[in-house]
Amino acid sequence: MPTPLAVSQLPPPARGRLPLIGHALQFVRGPLHVLQNLRGQGDIVALHVGRLPIYVVNSPQLLHHVLVTDAGSYTKGLMYDRARPVVGNGVATSEGAFHHRQRRLILPAFHRPRLRSYSEAMREQAEALVASWRPGQRIAVDRAMHTMSVGTTVRTLFGTGIDSDTIAEIDHCVGVFLKQIIVRTVTPGFVESLPLPSTRKFEAARKRLKTIVDTILDERLRATEERDDLLSLLMAARDENGEPLSHQQLHDEVVTMVVAGADSTAYTLSWLLHELGRNPAIEARLHRELDTVLGGRPVTFDDFPKLEYTQRLIQETLRLHSVSWIQMRRTIAPVKLGDTRLPVGAEVLFSPTTMHRDPDLYPDPLRFDPDRWLSPPRREAFQPFSAGPRKCPGDHFALTQMAITLATIAAHWRLVPATRRKVREVPAAVLRPNRLPMVAQARS
Repeated sequence: MPTPLAVSQLPPPARGRLPLIGHALQFVRGPLHVLQNLRGQGDIVALHVGRLPIYVVNSPQLLHHVLVTDAGSYTKGLMYDRARPVVGNGVATSEGAFHHRQRRLILPAFHRPRLRSYSEAMREQAEALVASWRPGQRIAVDRAMHTMSVGTTVRTLFGTGIDSDTIAEIDHCVGVFLKQIIVRTVTPGFVESLPLPSTRKFEAARKRLKTIVDTILDERLRATEERDDLLSLLMAARDENGEPLSHQQLHDEVVTMVVAGADSTAYTLSWLLHELGRNPAIEARLHRELDTVLGGRPVTFDDFPKLEYTQRLIQETLRLHSVSWIQMRRTIAPVKLGDTRLPVGAEVLFSPTTMHRDPDLYPDPLRFDPDRWLSPPRREAFQPFSAGPRKCPGDHFALTQMAITLATIAAHWRLVPATRRKVREVPAAVLRPNRLPMVAQARS
C-alpha cells in the first residue's frame, strides 16, 4: 500500500467522492464521462475506488515523464495485475529485466521485412471477407472486423494450418476476457472468487484459450518442417546467452499477441468505417486516392507511402476513437510529478482517449478531420500505442493491417449506416461500438 503523504503533497480528490465506495459507482456507470470531466480539475487528480486512491494524470507533459523520462520508476499497475491470469507473463504484463529481455527477443518479428511478408496474409483475409459480401447485405461491421482481425492474427502467428472452428473459439475466448477486464479492475479482488455467472464464464474462457494455445504449441514443437510465420520466429529467438523462450514464455507471448491484436485493430477499423459512412465527402476522397494509386489492382506493402490520405484517416481514427482508452502504471520508487509527490505503490492512470479529445490540444476535438494531420500535434499529445520502453511492439503490425484492410474494403464496397440510431461507445478493455450495422453497396 502507498505510504502516507502530507496533505500538502496530495493532488486534489475528484469531485463527487462518496463515503466508503469513493468514485467506484460513478466510474462503473460511466468511466469515460468521469475521466473526461477530470481534465478540467487539474493536471493530477485523485480518483478513489473504495479507499484506494488512483492518481489520474491529465497533462501530456507529465504523462511524458511517466512513460518516457522516468519510466524506470513505474511498473504496469492494477489493471495488468487483473489481466495476468489470462495473458500470463508476456511482454504486455512482465516487469523489469525480464520484460526487457522479452521485448528484445520479440521486436525482430515486427521489423519491416517481416511486416512485408505478413501483409500478404493480411490482404488474403481482407479479400476473403469482402468476397463474402453481397450488394444490399446488412453487415454487423464490428463483429465482421473482429472475426477477421482474430483470423489475421492467428494465421500470421501460426500459418494457414488453423481451421475456422478453432479461430472462432479463440475469438469467443478473447471477447469474454476483454469485456470483463475493466470491471474486474475496479471491483475488490474477493469478487473474483464468488460463484457468479460472469466469473464462471471468464474462468471457462481462460482455461479453453490456454488449452488451444498449448495444443498448437505442442504440435509445433514436435514438428520438423520449417515454417515462415511469427511463431517460428519466436521459437528460433535466442537471448544474449543463447537461451530460447521456454514453453511457458512462448505460451504467454502468443496469448498476449492474440488478445492485444484482436480488439484494438478490429474496433479501430470499425470506427473508421463508421466515420466514412457518416462522411460521404471524406469517403469520396479515399476512393479517389485508392483508384489513382492502385488502379484496380490489390494493395501491396509498397503502396503505403503513396496512400497519404488513407494514413491520415487511420491517424484521425486513432485520435478520436482511441480504443486503448485507459492505461495504468504503479510507482516502484518515490516520484515527483509537477508539484505532486507520489509514494512507492501509488496507482497512476491516464486516458489516451480523453487526452485526444481535449480542446486545448485539438481544436474542435469531436470533429472527424483527417486533414488536421497535415500539421501533426506534439508527440506527447498523441499516444495511441503508449510511448517509451513499454510502447506496444506491434504498433506497425496494427497500422499495416488497418491500411491493407481499409484499402481492400474501400476498393470494392461502400458501407452505409443501416439505422439512424446513435452508435454508443462501450468502454470494455478497449473502446468499442455497442453495435454497428451497415449495408454493403458495391462500387461501380
